[in-house]
Amino acid sequence: MFQDASNTRKQGDIGLAVAIGWFGTNGYTVSIPLTDAQDYDLIVDKEGELLRIQVRTASQLRSSGAYRAGVRVNGGNRSWNGVSKHCTQSPNIDAFFIVCADGSMYLIPKASVSGHMSEICVGGAKWHDCCVGTHNKNTALSS
Repeated sequence: MFQDASNTRKQGDIGLAVAIGWFGTNGYTVSIPLTDAQDYDLIVDKEGELLRIQVRTASQLRSSGAYRAGVRVNGGNRSWNGVSKHCTQSPNIDAFFIVCADGSMYLIPKASVSGHMSEICVGGAKWHDCCVGTHNKNTALSS
């Protein structure tokens, strides 16, 4: 999925595009914030319910077969003060949408994630029910 990404920012762009496609083809209205100063990447609306979505990508495959998605920020845009910010602690995120290198996609409610986690490992039994489908860049989205 990410083999054509020249850096992690491009990998994130791919993940965001996949997330927009998934939400759009599954009946959500997708809104994109004008700036990147907020904790979420997308606002999605389905039948009047608004959700703030943080999109993450996972390219690191663990020996267990699970993909590791980091959910902390070390101060993007050169603003790091030495303290990691855990996205799982933000009151401004309702769910994580994780796109893995194998194309699998997960929609994980933030309420299901521990507050001090620095990563979410998907692909195993724990988040199996949160898998929403697989994206293949050569075909349409499937769920």
